[in-house]
Amino acid sequence: MPDDFSLSSHVIRENPFMAYNHIEVGPVSRDHAQVYLDIRPESTNIYHVVHGGALFTMADCCAGLCARTDGRDYVTQDAAVQFIRNVRSGCITATAAILSRGRRVCVVEVRITAPQGTLLFHGVYTMYCTRG
Repeated sequence: MPDDFSLSSHVIRENPFMAYNHIEVGPVSRDHAQVYLDIRPESTNIYHVVHGGALFTMADCCAGLCARTDGRDYVTQDAAVQFIRNVRSGCITATAAILSRGRRVCVVEVRITAPQGTLLFHGVYTMYCTRG
């Protein structure tokens, strides 16, 4: 498995969508990943809370990063998500952990929390291994 620094650098270099959406890579280790989003006006909806698409995108990127900790390439095959609460400001954190890893399919649980630890979003992502 690549070390934390090289994996983070590879993800940032290869995923311009994360950079465009201001999603920052946090700690990454085998079967675990964390990303952060410092809420900006462009991250919010017309009600001035984090846009659901921003939450989904953040969780999806975190799930993909977590799946790739085995050194293989993955894409999202399916996702089941729950939008639980929302916030207007601060730095939110997505944390992902592998629930199951097979030859081709990897199931990843993602939780997004507010700075105080309040659960905002929960998702289970099915990732498909495209190469490796």
